[in-house]
Amino acid sequence: MENKIEEEIKNLTTQLLDLVNHYCWNDISKNLMFILSDISEVKGENFFIQRLNKNKLNKNKILKSFNEAMAAVKEIYHLTYDINLYVYKSEKHQTIIDIRYFLKSQLDADYLKKVINNPPMLHCKITQPPYLKSDKNKFDVNWELGGLKHNWNMFWWKLNYKLHKCLAPIVQSNKN
Repeated sequence: MENKIEEEIKNLTTQLLDLVNHYCWNDISKNLMFILSDISEVKGENFFIQRLNKNKLNKNKILKSFNEAMAAVKEIYHLTYDINLYVYKSEKHQTIIDIRYFLKSQLDADYLKKVINNPPMLHCKITQPPYLKSDKNKFDVNWELGGLKHNWNMFWWKLNYKLHKCLAPIVQSNKN
């Protein structure tokens, strides 16, 4: 199974890029580089803080070619419970794929007994911004990295969210 992982990651990378092309407006470079991330190393009490902490960690990672990334994945393959591919950053001349993994050692002891001999689950995912109004709207694949447009959209989303939260009890009391 370990020998098949390269082909599976290649196929998963293709699926990921197809997802990005479908849901995001960015032009995706076919010049791919990779980083590896242990999912459990990202700390934070909510998604927003975890995202910031993940970005801080990823900025300092050394980019790897596909072959270098596969060598690293093969080293931890039998220790891994789950592997997820995300686009970390898309630039004009390069797309950086984040291979996030979750080690079996992080699992609850009882559950670990059930899955200890299972190969890792494989997924490719894109994260949608909270301000996205519809699945039909395309978004910037780089939104998690911040930027002026993202900050502007977040400002309006938070304002709208707070406004609805404040008005909900008033609307509810008017219905009674």
